[in-house]
Amino acid sequence: MNKRLLAFVILLLTVCVAPAQNKDSLAFVNGPWKTRIIHWGGIKLRQCAFTDSSLFRSNQFVSILEVRNSFRFDIVADSILVLTEDFVAYSGALAGINGSFFALDAPWNSVDYLRVDNRDLAPNQIKENRRLFHQTAAIAVSNKGKLSVYRVPDSDMETAPGEDWERSIVAEDVLTSGPLLRFKGENMPLLSSSFYTTRHPRTALGIRRGGRVLMVVVDGRAARAAGMSLEELQQILKWIRAYDAVNLDGGGSSTLCVRKNATLPVQTVNHPSDNKQFDALGARRVANAIVVK
Repeated sequence: MNKRLLAFVILLLTVCVAPAQNKDSLAFVNGPWKTRIIHWGGIKLRQCAFTDSSLFRSNQFVSILEVRNSFRFDIVADSILVLTEDFVAYSGALAGINGSFFALDAPWNSVDYLRVDNRDLAPNQIKENRRLFHQTAAIAVSNKGKLSVYRVPDSDMETAPGEDWERSIVAEDVLTSGPLLRFKGENMPLLSSSFYTTRHPRTALGIRRGGRVLMVVVDGRAARAAGMSLEELQQILKWIRAYDAVNLDGGGSSTLCVRKNATLPVQTVNHPSDNKQFDALGARRVANAIVVK
């Protein structure tokens, strides 16, 4: 391709793609958002139903829990699979989302590195001496309950089993997940495999530059909620100003739970998809969760 033709193609892509992105960003910002104060100390739930294919040419239902960094966070896990709402309840938390990926034949059912209360519970399940796409980042909680997102060093992407960089992270809790969507204010490159490009229910955790935490759940597999590709999820995380952001387990696992205080029942506020109904009853049991205390 000669330089003149290449320049024309780049210009054409810019002209075609930019207006679509601007249209979607405006639809997202100007959507009929509903806001609910979960805790006056600084936990706010914002939800929006995008109808008439108004976002990414599709119907979407998006939930965003915004939490001030004055709250404590915790990674919780169990040796059996547990509903996210039960993780929130028995940990005495105010809110929580489902955690990372899991399988029944793995230690603590986690296929990704898991540390809870300074105790290593599960290693990464590495195949053919390569990290999997959901092992490209780590969420860490300090002994003061503060959240951070870490990026796996590029040189470690083909690490041999046992060479877990996560073990060097100084934190009380550490959970590996991925792919990493944003880091230090920049979108991270995404692959073109079906996991990335197909629309699914999604869960993500983002942190703004000032430390405010964003728990994001996108519903899917329903006429009223198509779900998102990872590129679409990445875009909304950019629009809500996530400085760092990492994808968590999605599909039927995608669940967001809240309550106003630790004496009240926990409420699932999105529409988990495992029961194929657009209600709050289709949550899947998961291996771990990230909760707000």
